[in-house]
Amino acid sequence: MNLTKISNVFEKTWEPAALITEFPQMHYFLPSIAPMPKIISLVIALCLSVSFLLAQVRSIPEFTFQKMSDGSNYSHKDITTGKKTLFLFFDTECPHCMRATSAYNDAYKKLAALNFIMVTMDSKDDVKGFLKTFGNNLQTMKNLTLLSDPNKQFIARFLPKKYPSMFLFDSKGQLVLYSDEEKDVAQFIQKIR
Repeated sequence: MNLTKISNVFEKTWEPAALITEFPQMHYFLPSIAPMPKIISLVIALCLSVSFLLAQVRSIPEFTFQKMSDGSNYSHKDITTGKKTLFLFFDTECPHCMRATSAYNDAYKKLAALNFIMVTMDSKDDVKGFLKTFGNNLQTMKNLTLLSDPNKQFIARFLPKKYPSMFLFDSKGQLVLYSDEEKDVAQFIQKIR
């Protein structure tokens, strides 16, 4: 997301609805899409765009998701300490997520020494089919935690840009690497060693 693109959207319409159409992730942050005076719309757009440009989660944020296995809560406090942690935020219908998951699946033996946490907003049935097709080896991993995000916290807490979003944190919970490009999976695997 960049200021020039936001500016171009507002030059055409000055409505928050246009911003949401162009930048769907902003819909979580705009309380209303009712018409607003131009100056208020511009101020909101600039504040949000600056926060998106500057914000990058630097450590594992507080969160509570649900385990897909049994529906119980899983929070940042449940992450095994002293190990690197890889978060993969994915959507079962996203072709980039399919390829990224397949790449991690192929390298699953190299992922054995870390906390591997996959988070989605999709249903358990959709995820089951997705993993059967693209992550069959991953399902056998004892260190894989599969989480559901029914309250849509991940986007607000981790600030991903798009699917798939991958966050690698060191053993102290500090961000080592972020990417939302499937082509970067090899980089993550290299940093995990």
